[in-house]
Amino acid sequence: MANDAYNQLLQEYVNAPYDVLLAVATEALNKVMPVFSEIAEDGNGASIVLPFICTTLAVDGKFTELEYKFIKDVTGLELSYDELRNLVQQFYSAEWINAVDNLIDNCPNEVKQALLSFCLAFVSVDEHISREENAFIAKLMA
Repeated sequence: MANDAYNQLLQEYVNAPYDVLLAVATEALNKVMPVFSEIAEDGNGASIVLPFICTTLAVDGKFTELEYKFIKDVTGLELSYDELRNLVQQFYSAEWINAVDNLIDNCPNEVKQALLSFCLAFVSVDEHISREENAFIAKLMA
């Protein structure tokens, strides 16, 4: 993707209202869950989606109240802020970034597009995309 088009895409996500990002993430989740549920050993696609969420939220080393609200609104998880923050922190590593990147690279195009939209919604919810988040999204798109 050309640099200008990429930057414009990021800006569109950052400028999107919370409810639009929530709709994007929810729609993407609905597309990928059946696929991931088929390939998950336990039949529960959440075990594959959760690393996408946590790694995406961990890449900048911060976990905000708004990100907490967003993850709860998207997934319905009933965990406290501290429980979710601790969970997200477990995915703050180059190994998880590479694992998520490898997984997305091996997905069919439609699933890959949904996962990219999903991750973009998560990095954009706080109305700012950090340098680390930008690098992560660029890596997933490559």
